[in-house]
Amino acid sequence: MKDNSTENRMREQEEISRLQKAKNKKGGKYYFVVLIGLILLVDIIDNITTNATGSVTSAFIREFFIEGHLFGNTYDLNSGLALHNTINLIGYVIGLLTPFYKAQADRYGRKPLFVISTLGMTVGLLTVYFSKSYFVFLLGNFIMTFFLSHDIQIIYLLEEAPSKYRATVYSFIKGLGGLSAILLPLMRDFLLHNDETLWRNIFLLPGIAGLIICVLVFLFARETETFVDGRLAYLQIPYEERQKQKKELKRQKKADSNKAGIVNAIKFIFSNKELRNLIIIKTIFDAAIIAVTNYEPIMTEAGMTPENKTIALYFYPVIYCVSVMISGILADRWGRKKTIVLFGTICFITFALFVVSARKLWNPQIVGLMYGLYLGGYWIGRDYMEIVSTEMVPTEIRASIVGAEGLLVYIGMALGFAFVNVGILFMPIWLTCLVFIVPCVSISIVLFSMKIRETKGIDYRSIQ
Repeated sequence: MKDNSTENRMREQEEISRLQKAKNKKGGKYYFVVLIGLILLVDIIDNITTNATGSVTSAFIREFFIEGHLFGNTYDLNSGLALHNTINLIGYVIGLLTPFYKAQADRYGRKPLFVISTLGMTVGLLTVYFSKSYFVFLLGNFIMTFFLSHDIQIIYLLEEAPSKYRATVYSFIKGLGGLSAILLPLMRDFLLHNDETLWRNIFLLPGIAGLIICVLVFLFARETETFVDGRLAYLQIPYEERQKQKKELKRQKKADSNKAGIVNAIKFIFSNKELRNLIIIKTIFDAAIIAVTNYEPIMTEAGMTPENKTIALYFYPVIYCVSVMISGILADRWGRKKTIVLFGTICFITFALFVVSARKLWNPQIVGLMYGLYLGGYWIGRDYMEIVSTEMVPTEIRASIVGAEGLLVYIGMALGFAFVNVGILFMPIWLTCLVFIVPCVSISIVLFSMKIRETKGIDYRSIQ
């Protein structure tokens, strides 16, 4: 025991020395600009990885299921999609480990996970590109899904941006990152030539770019100042005093709610009424996430041609970019609550209009406009709910709370998955998604406006 305590003290002294060096090391006059550039590049890869598979869903369902007769069976679009979603459940089970991975950012810092997450998305993209079978394709998707949900670049951004302009800086980065999704229809035009049998090409260029960006992050990103200050403040408390506090907590059989880790983060959430309410509301909101990402199968089922789908897909990146930039200005002026309510309302209204316009085979520009508004509104509402949660918790457990939040909202996502997967066996996919999205989004934004306080302007370092 004595040897262990001595070793712990030595390790902590080494960590203090390393953190002090990081704190004293100047990033240079233009470091913040460099960091913003790195965050933007990673967010671009994140956006492309998020949307790449969804933009070619019908193509891989056709190759592996309809024409490939997976497991020797015969499928149509709906039955093939239902089976794929069922098999894809394995990815969600693996995703349950993501929060435990996220929590390591509170223990080892933001930068290591910044590098690893970027590399993980890249490996997933390239695995899909080189896949020759459905199961290798699945492996690539599982890797992407695991690393996608971390969003460590957003924690970086929120901790480094001035509190007064946090939402504005965030929204401009997210807007520019979201605009990069326009590369998907561009790649459909120039790499696929609207030949959907070449769908793998969508994953190659982002994969190569991701490798380069990963190296740049490793070389030029520094640990966030907020994390360094918070970790130093903790370690500079005398070792004996911290040990004494831990023993006292054990005697009282109480958890240390200000300690990093998923279990402690979950306890912290359930001990904080408002944060608990927020997680419940976000769980309802996230239940719609499976339904809102089925835009491409809805367009395919409606009879839109590959050319018209490509035209429609051009609209989302531009609309999202403009919308998210506007949302940042509104969030810093109006507040987070009004912004979430506004874009949540836009989401469920324009989704209904998207379904109508696609099924009536209206001009693809109109279909694309409705698609861009509903999906952009959904992501903006979801992102700002997460920002509100980060503005309620102290720095030393922030990444753990975000991870625990991701674990808890899996309940809603599982319900949404089950509803959509079963529903499309009995109803058209557009109707299944419609009857799930509208209640989930509308109920959650009403509850949010009633139960959650405004967090605009909070300084992360002042949260105890």
